Amino acid sequence: MAKRPHVSNWARNQRFRPIEIARPSSEDELGATIAAAAATNQRVRVMGAGHSFTAAAATDDTHVTIHDLDQIHHLDSESGSVTVGAGITIRALNRVLDSHGLALANMGDIDKQSLAGAISTSTHGTGLAFTGFGGQVTGLRLVDPLGESRDIDAHNHSEIFANARVSLGALGVISRVTLQTVPSFRLHAIEQSEPLEDVLTSWQERVDTVDHFEFFMLPGSQNAMTKTNHRTDEPRAPLSRVGYVRDKILLENIGFDVLCRLVRRWPGLVSKVSKVIDASGGHREYTDRSFDVFTTPRMVKFYETEWSLPLDAIPDAVREVNAMARSLAAPIIFPIEVRATAGDDVPLSTAHGRESGYIAAHVYQGTSHDEYFANIASIARAHGGRPHWGKLHNETAESLAALYPDWHRFQAARSVADPEGRFSNAYLDRVLGSLSL
Repeated sequence: MAKRPHVSNWARNQRFRPIEIARPSSEDELGATIAAAAATNQRVRVMGAGHSFTAAAATDDTHVTIHDLDQIHHLDSESGSVTVGAGITIRALNRVLDSHGLALANMGDIDKQSLAGAISTSTHGTGLAFTGFGGQVTGLRLVDPLGESRDIDAHNHSEIFANARVSLGALGVISRVTLQTVPSFRLHAIEQSEPLEDVLTSWQERVDTVDHFEFFMLPGSQNAMTKTNHRTDEPRAPLSRVGYVRDKILLENIGFDVLCRLVRRWPGLVSKVSKVIDASGGHREYTDRSFDVFTTPRMVKFYETEWSLPLDAIPDAVREVNAMARSLAAPIIFPIEVRATAGDDVPLSTAHGRESGYIAAHVYQGTSHDEYFANIASIARAHGGRPHWGKLHNETAESLAALYPDWHRFQAARSVADPEGRFSNAYLDRVLGSLSL
């Protein structure tokens, strides 16, 4: 018998060997794949671009990749309503929208994810007037456990729709997404190094007055790299090609990767390397298309945990994380990212019912992270934190249920949409509760 091939995620920290690997090129093929799995009593899990750090997509049964479901089905430039295949990447979608004078209202700083994956894990950007991807969704096409498709929105199968906007794929396979977009816009960006305590003291004012504010900090550092992005009618004045290659490619990726490798090989260098990174912040100011400012090349592989906290808890939580980082036996040189978004009404959104701040911590690929991530989780939980669904954490359905006021509502929708757990796996059994085939 031939050995099953390995499948891995982008970070390569999740590897699994499914019985069946399917890459449907149409929605009919997707439905047939799921129907065939049902006929042989197999579970089905779907992977978009593999940018989740958890085992959300892992399965020993039928593995489906939706790369080829990336078509543009409908685009109305006047209303801004766009329907696309669920496998389209954020990067490809941005460019299609821009060619029609449209844009995503908000997005994160990576654009390699599939749209369905970004929606399903409560992916978000930053900006207190804006929600994550789930809040931008106005319709979905969902494939059920028997391989049948149905279109859902606020008026059709409304309860399934309300919950499917963030569902980890537990309510069915998303094959199409309808989004409400906005007219294309530019951002005036200022990126600069500032004292961390000044940033934390003015946190509420900044997120209240800046369209899209975030900052990065080295764990244990006294400085922060702030990113202040205002929507503007100014003409484009992007970074020069030389400046972009120097800053975004050479310094932030190739050079940073070299430094991470050095520290992983010789931990005693961490203090010197941290000083080099801290000193490289500088000052940049430019104006460009929204998606060119929101996103940054990410060539260095890493592992990540991220927690959503009540907005006003961020300053104290960041101070506690920073103090904890200084006590680690093995210091971390990968930056922490801090952002904020509006609240929303999606039951499993990490911003459900509250304006939220986010603390995202990373370590270089292959670096031990158990103690660091566990300590961050402890701090975040003490502030009412909710873990990002696509990033590393050790929570269970029991602990998560207490964090989501509409947890029971999601579970009711799940019992209707997938009563036997066709779309579950070991990870979903842990974080959502077990459903047995």
